Amino acid sequence: MEIKGEHWLPAPPEVVWQSLHDVDTLRATIPGCKELTQTAPNCFEGTASVGIGVIKGLYKGGIELVLENPYSEACLTVNARSGHAEIRGTGDISLEPSGEGTLIRYRGEARISGPLAAVGQRLLPSATKSLTESFLRNVEEALRNQRVDKGA
Repeated sequence: MEIKGEHWLPAPPEVVWQSLHDVDTLRATIPGCKELTQTAPNCFEGTASVGIGVIKGLYKGGIELVLENPYSEACLTVNARSGHAEIRGTGDISLEPSGEGTLIRYRGEARISGPLAAVGQRLLPSATKSLTESFLRNVEEALRNQRVDKGA
């Protein structure tokens, strides 16, 4: 299963990059995030409540940035487990200056295993795309709020 897309964010790539590495920003913008801690400079662990079809549940997992080119691109791995499913994925993001902001492009692949894999695999593409788009809208709002707070 593959997803891809793009989203414009109202800040330069350096600011977007910093936001995507800030545990407080991530905690506030990841949909359903209950807790998130940074366990290493490029690793985060936490829990999130996902409420989409049979994929619904409380997932515990992590994100690792496995390859980074600061301010322009990163590759990451994601793993999450609930009582009835395990989800593993990889993804790439790129940041490009665009006007007064940044165009972020993303591509990812994910697999679900466990008791709900047969049903969940069909829902995973739309669920993953929806969660990714929600996350990016939340980041956009956080960046807009930062600009207002700084008087920009």
